[in-house]
This record gives sequence, C-alpha cells and structure tokens, in this order.
Amino acid sequence: MKKYLSFLSAAAIVLMAVSCDPKTPKAVEITLQLMLDGANFATPDVAVSLSDAAGTATYLEASDASGAVKFTVPVGSYSASALYKTAEEGVRIVYSGSNNAILVADATTVSFKIDLNKVESQQVIIKEFYSTGCPKTPSGSYSDDAYFILYNNSEMEADASDLVFSILTPSNGHATNKYLDASGNLSYASENWIPANSAIWWFTSPVKIPAYSQIVVSVFGAIDHTATQSASVNLSDPAYYWLSNVDNITEYKAAKYAVSESIPTSHYLTCKPFGQGTAWLLSNNSPAFFVGRMSQSEAKALSENEDAFDHTGGTTKVFNAAKFPKEKVVDCVEIFQAASVAKSNLRFSSDVNSGAVVIATNQGYTAYRNVDKEATEALPENSGKLVYGYKGGTDDVEGTTDPSGIDAEASIKAGAHIIYVDTNDSSKDFHQRKVSSLKQ
Repeated sequence: MKKYLSFLSAAAIVLMAVSCDPKTPKAVEITLQLMLDGANFATPDVAVSLSDAAGTATYLEASDASGAVKFTVPVGSYSASALYKTAEEGVRIVYSGSNNAILVADATTVSFKIDLNKVESQQVIIKEFYSTGCPKTPSGSYSDDAYFILYNNSEMEADASDLVFSILTPSNGHATNKYLDASGNLSYASENWIPANSAIWWFTSPVKIPAYSQIVVSVFGAIDHTATQSASVNLSDPAYYWLSNVDNITEYKAAKYAVSESIPTSHYLTCKPFGQGTAWLLSNNSPAFFVGRMSQSEAKALSENEDAFDHTGGTTKVFNAAKFPKEKVVDCVEIFQAASVAKSNLRFSSDVNSGAVVIATNQGYTAYRNVDKEATEALPENSGKLVYGYKGGTDDVEGTTDPSGIDAEASIKAGAHIIYVDTNDSSKDFHQRKVSSLKQ
C-alpha cells in the first residue's frame, strides 16, 4: 500500500512540474461572436475556422443559435474566418468575414468578434440567348429556332418555378424609341418599372435546376430544326421547355409554332398576350430580353390589367406595354444588331443593365455568357478539369470572345463546375459565340 501511494505522489509531482513549466502553453477558452451590421448574427451551424499565427494548427467549429463559437486554445495569436451560404427566393447569399487580430492572453475567458459581409447574387441567370437566326438551305435566313438557356450559377439547387420572361419595347434596339427624351434619357429611368412588350410568360409546373446545371427553353419551334436546316439546332429534347401557343391558338397562330411529341406538356409555358400579332414579338436581330420573378397569378393579373398599361409608344393594342416592376427583374440581356449599332439605344435603364452585346444576324451566332475566371478557378473540385484556349468566340470575325480564355462547354464535359460573370452590363457579361452551345 505504501508503495502504491508513493507511486501516486510521484505522478502528481510530475504533473505539477509539467503544468508549471513555462514552456507548456496554457489552454484558454475564447468566444467568437458573429456580427452583421452591428448586431449578433444569430444563426446556427455557420462554419468558423481558427488558425494560429505559425500556421501549425487549425480549429474548426460551428456556431450555436446565437451566432457564437467557443474554442479552447493555447495562448497566442490567431486569425479566424467564417463562411455561410444560403438561398432566399432565388437569390444566392454568402456571408463571410474574418478577424486577423485575435490575441489570446493568459485569461480564463476572452471574447472576439467576426464582422460578416453579405453578398447577394442571382442563382438563375441567362447563360445563352439565341434569336438572330442562321443561314437557310438553300438560301436566305432562318429564325424559327430561337431559344434561351437558364443556368443555376450556384452550388445550391434553384427553384425556378416562379420565373417569368418577357421583352422590352421597342422590339428592335435600332427602332424609333418614343421613351427617349431630347437628351437621350429613358422616361422610365427614374421610375420603378420597365415596359414589357407583347406578353409575359410563366411556367405551368414546378421547375428545379440542380447546382451548376441548366434548362433550355424553346421559343417558337420545340422541334429538331436540323431536319430541314443543317445550320440550325435540335430543340426536340424531352428535357427542354417551350413557350407554347396551345392556350393562345387564336392569337398565336403563326406556322412557326411547332412542338415535338417528345416534349412533355408539363414543360409547356403559357402567357396572356396583351400585344398584337400572330406570334410573340421577339426580335430576330436585337431583342432586350429579361427574366423576372413573380407568381403565376401576379403575371396573369399584370398581363390583363389594361388600365395599367403604358401607351407611350402608341395608343393601339400593338403598343401596349405592361409596367413590369424593376425590383422583380432577375436577369436580362440587351442585344444590338451588328449592322445597326450606331443608331441603337439601350432599352434597359442603367439601374437594371448598362450595356449591350453586339450580334451579327443570320450567322447562327449566339449571345453566350462569359466565365468568371477567378471564381471558377477557385472551386476546389475544378482542379485538373478546366479547359483553356477557348476558340468559340468571334474575335477573328467582327465580334468578341470570352476574356477568361476558359472553354466553358469543354470544361463542363470534363466534369468542371462553371461560374459565370454577372455585372448587369450585357457588354461585359456576354460575347458573340460562333456556334450554339447545343451543337457541341
């Protein structure tokens, strides 16, 4: 028994010696409080990392419901960072922040703050827009094959069910624009609306777009156009959607409305036409197209409220313009015809979009979104998958190319995730692509 007690006493002495050794760092509990705009960011499960100044140790914890995180670390200097991603009503939101001046002294409890920044970006963007036609066999041009591609520009699934689509008046960028004053300013620039033209389209069934994925929407002909026009595109894929005329066959009776049996009826979009014509007035040379977010009932009510239409363009039905709320615009693209740039005018006010992409008509060219090089290269999963040396632009013809140099479609085929730029300036966001991405 005596021997056992002696052994314990010796062990205690050793422990005391270790704890009193000045070379042994003392453990201190610290609290990091997440902050946003001067208030506690009371959100659980925010990832917070803490690293020592020497770079030899990193600690990872998640915040509690109050937005606080506790660590027990040795005395020393540290840097902390926090990152939280979420989505609200189709908007990708990233909260991030850091504190590089954390000095843990010899105390029992120490508190520090991490101030977060909030960055919002739309999940769903226009990846590609094609309406300017291609060479026709045996001669002439063909433009019944218009389509657009919606892309989920984020790592979270996007709900596109309440997205709506329309164009601005006038239909062509180089047409007479009665909304311009003597100084060349748009009359609605300081208003809270933009003039939607002809119709507003909406989905008729729920639509989800997985992370870094896309859906294709055919405008007039959801068919295989290559069957008769080799330079055109195949829009008969059952995964594609269609701006259908089945609910408006009396108004939209143009022969170019056609659909393949492979397209399910659940993929038909619809509208309540408020303009005039046998087809939606989508320009085949210089449209101003936009995506909005509102419920089907809101879109229908806006399309039917004749008392609220704007008639700046003229008093007859063909000039009806629905006042679409600016705050509900998700994304847009403004296109100028290459042959008419000098006499073209922007139709989106600068608080919505501040530039235009130039496209030559009847060549099969498309407006294709530029790659965000820095953001795309920063994705860890893209290591070894990005394809460079992009040759799909028209910088050797009379147009533009993607300044990133990344071949987005080739990279996607290689398994990469692409993040596209979104500056609300079509001249910076898009370039003229030689061939539809659907033909690759």
